[in-house]
Amino acid sequence: MKKILCILVLAAFAVVSTNAQQQRVTLVGEADNSGFVPSVQGPEIQFEKTVHDFGEVVQNANGDVDFKFKNIGSEPLILFDVRQSCASCVTIRSWPREPIMPGQEGVVAVRYNTHILGEMGKTVTVTSSGKTDRVVLRLNGNVNPR
Repeated sequence: MKKILCILVLAAFAVVSTNAQQQRVTLVGEADNSGFVPSVQGPEIQFEKTVHDFGEVVQNANGDVDFKFKNIGSEPLILFDVRQSCASCVTIRSWPREPIMPGQEGVVAVRYNTHILGEMGKTVTVTSSGKTDRVVLRLNGNVNPR
């Protein structure tokens, strides 16, 4: 009986130590297996740009914009929601639903509906698990008739 109990305890210890090694968290300033060195403890989102200026465009021109971002943190980043300020003016084409691992990149793809004439000044709000939990992306420009 003691031998069986001892074997069970050793097996449980082996499983726990294996799981602990697999769930290793990368610390700030320490490289992970891919060579990425996080600059923030926990998840954090960093966009390449937060403003896209179309300038002067003609009606019905291509209004697609990709806002690229990176998880510069040490833990997986989750995007909870992506919302436009005007549903008839801006369409959210796509955004990642799966966690973005440290060092990995993603894209929030939007489309400004250029059939609407005049000045544009619309926003897209990205809510995430990052230290910066809300980022506002801006679309600026002027749509002229053909």
